[in-house]
Amino acid sequence: MRWSPPGWNAVVGLGLATVGRATIGYTGLRHRSVGPHEDLPHRGRGAVVLIGGLCETGPCLEPLGRWLTRLGYDVRTYTLGAGMGCSQRTVDSLVRRVRTIAEETGEPVRIVGHSRGGQFGRAVGAAAPESVAQLVTIGTPFDRVSPVMTAVTWGMAVAGTAGMPGLFGLECLLGRCCAAFRDSLRAPWPTDIPFTSIYSRSDFAVPWHSSHDPYARNVVVPSGHIAQLTSAAIQRAVAEELAAVVALEGVRAIA
Repeated sequence: MRWSPPGWNAVVGLGLATVGRATIGYTGLRHRSVGPHEDLPHRGRGAVVLIGGLCETGPCLEPLGRWLTRLGYDVRTYTLGAGMGCSQRTVDSLVRRVRTIAEETGEPVRIVGHSRGGQFGRAVGAAAPESVAQLVTIGTPFDRVSPVMTAVTWGMAVAGTAGMPGLFGLECLLGRCCAAFRDSLRAPWPTDIPFTSIYSRSDFAVPWHSSHDPYARNVVVPSGHIAQLTSAAIQRAVAEELAAVVALEGVRAIA
């Protein structure tokens, strides 16, 4: 068991939340979200689990969460450990959450994940396909990331292995601990669950070909990696992908 100083998790959580608000504030000035009075042509319904990526806390997901709520979705945000913990344990926790929501609502849920959050979403869909209605990933790497992000990832793993609380370790990247998680990122996807991968060719953190998935509908939207959190173009793309499946479900229900 790793030792944590008293209040360590609270201090880290507060720091990450503060950084998240600052990041969204700065990014939002350059890459604005959909305006509050803009028409809503792609309304939807049902529960959406919105999953954050590496070091992303609740404030990072607020712009997209507000947008999806305006569209009519019941948004449940998931940022446990700010995406920095063991991948398999995070997926196991998410599977339980998704199954619980599906049981409460009486229908499978939709998953929207940014960056590493999309990795978690893909793994959840593979583990609990009966509870997932749709998956939309945004700027998600299914294999490689940029050299800078690779260095950051390995640095965090070394720190986690050395005992830094809350971080994944080298065993998660190389060992048996998260082998099933890693395999799920490029595994065949259930053909009856709609899957969309939204990505940008100008993403500095995630090469576009790493987000291109042969089992997904691949949608290219101009945007930087952090800008994806506030970009109106990304928000509209997510809304369109979700609404297309909602509409199809309605046609099937009538038939």
